[in-house]
Amino acid sequence: MMTLVPLSPALGVEVRGVDLRRLSEGETEIVLRAFRAFHLLLFRDQTLDEAGQVRFARLFGRISRQGAIQKASGGGATYVSNMRGDGTFGEGELLFHSDQCYYDHPMKAIMLYGIEVAQDGGETLFANTTRAYARMPEGLKRRIDRASVRHHFDYGALHYGETKRAEVEALKISAIHRVVGRHPETGAPILMVNAQTVDRILDLAPAESAALVGEINAHIAAPDNVYRHTWRPNDLVVWDNLSLQHARTDFANSQRRTLRRCAIAHDLEPAD
Repeated sequence: MMTLVPLSPALGVEVRGVDLRRLSEGETEIVLRAFRAFHLLLFRDQTLDEAGQVRFARLFGRISRQGAIQKASGGGATYVSNMRGDGTFGEGELLFHSDQCYYDHPMKAIMLYGIEVAQDGGETLFANTTRAYARMPEGLKRRIDRASVRHHFDYGALHYGETKRAEVEALKISAIHRVVGRHPETGAPILMVNAQTVDRILDLAPAESAALVGEINAHIAAPDNVYRHTWRPNDLVVWDNLSLQHARTDFANSQRRTLRRCAIAHDLEPAD
């Protein structure tokens, strides 16, 4: 029988008693309702090949084709890996961010499946931006409610595996969002600021922008607003990329780490 076990007070549940290769219609509905309610789902001990993961991902929406990496994937999965020639984002620490916030329509959801996991480090942290906003002082809310932020990303600065480097074009992308956005499905406030891709908060001097970004990020990354996931082989995690931000702890590059990734498109992402 399927059961839901909370992962933290801030977000997430572990879904037990289900095989993702053969979900019933009733189980699928429970999974989708839980995703909307808790923003992150963990499934342990799942045996999924790439086709099976892509098939499960499509229950949440179409596979994203936005951006150089997604276009090179052929509409399927990509790999976060320091071992594979087609791996991307495989090394080192990552600060809290939402994927593709430097586009007009960031991805709806992200799904990772653990193939090889680091024995020390390489954990993924998740933070609830809606909850962070709700707990902010009213004075800070007033400062940011009407503000806008520009995000910037340089694909050419990434470290690609040798085969992926030849496929992915080097380009720079930027987009402007409201600091306090609205979730397209629920209307809940979401924070569109992070330390990884923010260029600056508009209409502020660089130093003032940096200080305000730091203040916002302190609320997002507050320890009691974060779920820390320690990977095991055959874990599958899917999360709401708009409500949540994620980060990664550092790990030695001598450790093998490979996660298979599916990206679910925002409903407004342009079709090919």
